[in-house]
Amino acid sequence: MEMYLWNTIIVLSKIIFYLGFASIAGYTFFNLVMIQAKINDKLMIEQLNQSNWVKASLFTALIANLVWFFASTGAMAESGIEGAFAPDMLAILWDSTVGDATLLRSIGVMLAILALVPFFRSTALKNYFRQATFLLSVLTLTYSFTLLGHISELGMFVQILLMCHVLAMAWWFGALYPLKRACDLLQDDKLYQLMETFGKQASVMVSILLFAGLWMVIQLVGSIDALLSSSYGQIMLLKLLFVIAILAIAAKHKLKLVPQLKQGESRAMLSRSIRVEMIIALIILSITAVLTSVVGPAD
Repeated sequence: MEMYLWNTIIVLSKIIFYLGFASIAGYTFFNLVMIQAKINDKLMIEQLNQSNWVKASLFTALIANLVWFFASTGAMAESGIEGAFAPDMLAILWDSTVGDATLLRSIGVMLAILALVPFFRSTALKNYFRQATFLLSVLTLTYSFTLLGHISELGMFVQILLMCHVLAMAWWFGALYPLKRACDLLQDDKLYQLMETFGKQASVMVSILLFAGLWMVIQLVGSIDALLSSSYGQIMLLKLLFVIAILAIAAKHKLKLVPQLKQGESRAMLSRSIRVEMIIALIILSITAVLTSVVGPAD
């Protein structure tokens, strides 16, 4: 029962951290999408970015990261709530890769918080500092994923693939909420430009996400038999089903709903479809948290 409780806390804290990470990546890269889509209205940009939502995500992600560390300590100690705060156990875990990842993720989130502080009066300097600091935050957080789990044992090439996979995932999932906001705020022509620009970038990013993801599955599972018979493989297949579902929705946007915006149609359908996409993205992140916490590939 005690281990079940710790595992539940670990999984939930990871999900919250993943959402915070995605919001950081979304805020960082969605600005570039808007620039390419020629959306220049400052008030509209601020409304689409939803900086208040990003700020809330940052602080909850920082707390979730710390909760994950203490829950991991408690799970290792197996001696109740006091085990999570035992100095000797904390020292052991802090000196491990779990401690390294906790430190890097704390630094990454705090960099994103720092990026939102208005140090400069000049708009140009403020925007440059914000984008550069957010980018450094995203790269720091992305690298932290290579320190944990079986991936850390598979060599540099697979770790680079993991970083590409994680970055593409965060870019995509982090953009969904701003895109949902765009359906409510932008006129049809601007919404079409934004969705068309996002779709072109997504074609590249999704290809990277799929290639890196499938390669890592092969490395981790090892065989079709292990994929079908092991708990890890079966949960991975469940995740792949949801990935296929979200890809199908993205394809529907690109091939049907976005072109219809030119005729002033499909705005409401597109908004609802993105909402469904957000729910599936949350499910994928939740399954990922389980795969990286509770169930591991067979040795």
